[in-house]
Amino acid sequence: MSANPVSRARLFGSAAIVITTLAALIAAVLSIGPSGLVWAGIIGAVALGYAALSFVLHLSYPDAAEAAWDEQNTVAHRDSLIFGFWAVLWVFLVFLALSLTGRMDPAMAFYWLGPVLGAVPPAHYVVSVLRGRAE
Repeated sequence: MSANPVSRARLFGSAAIVITTLAALIAAVLSIGPSGLVWAGIIGAVALGYAALSFVLHLSYPDAAEAAWDEQNTVAHRDSLIFGFWAVLWVFLVFLALSLTGRMDPAMAFYWLGPVLGAVPPAHYVVSVLRGRAE
């Protein structure tokens, strides 16, 4: 694990978003816990907390922030966003098919696109870090 505080915060923030979103999905599938709107608020609070922490760390450690965005991390970040785009596109097409066949309510399909869009890029980034392709 990197000693760079900005890189470490990025890893932990991405992991927190992924874990929170997976907990919301599991709770929804098992029909336990709070409603979907409460989970949306929890996921949003985690994401906003991560953004605030990242902002503070970038101001506190400008040299570490610059080092955290080296070429390898920039490529991993870009690849995460590209992967997230394609994942959401495929999930959208699956949800569209389910909505057109009457197996899924269109409002519910639209609602569940949010967690996919929010969690897939950070999940890809965490995997990149674990595989040694990012820091």
